[in-house]
Amino acid sequence: MTIALKTRLGAGPILLAPGVYDPLTASLATDAVAEAIYLSGASIAYTRLGRPDIGLVSMSEVADTILLIRDRVATPLIVDADNGYGNALNMQRTVRLFERAGANALQIEDQSYPKRCGHLAEKRLVSPAEMAGKVRAAVDARASAGTLVIARTDAIAVEGFQ
Repeated sequence: MTIALKTRLGAGPILLAPGVYDPLTASLATDAVAEAIYLSGASIAYTRLGRPDIGLVSMSEVADTILLIRDRVATPLIVDADNGYGNALNMQRTVRLFERAGANALQIEDQSYPKRCGHLAEKRLVSPAEMAGKVRAAVDARASAGTLVIARTDAIAVEGFQ
């Protein structure tokens, strides 16, 4: 029986979640005894589209990838949900879809739409109030409190450390 991701995160030590992009890499990580795996939007853009992560991967493509991974492994899955693919209503739809597909946690970010990979230049952020609304929308949309919402900011890359 696998331990719930929420419980594991609270237990320590630091959880390493190798990045995956399809059922094969998810299987390899699971066979290497990964306690959790991370599905990156950039990895899908690179491997499925052969393109940089500049907002080309759709919510449906990520959901399809989650389903394929879930068909192969039961390892807790953290999914890059980008910026929810739009506003707070889009965020709710994304959370419901990804959770039904098998995501255990969704990482959301504060970039405007369309978004760019956190490592690329020319990112734009939404306001802190809009991001707080998206976080509330994501939490409210979950079917299970066991599905985690992880908020991430690209503020340092856009506005600097100060």
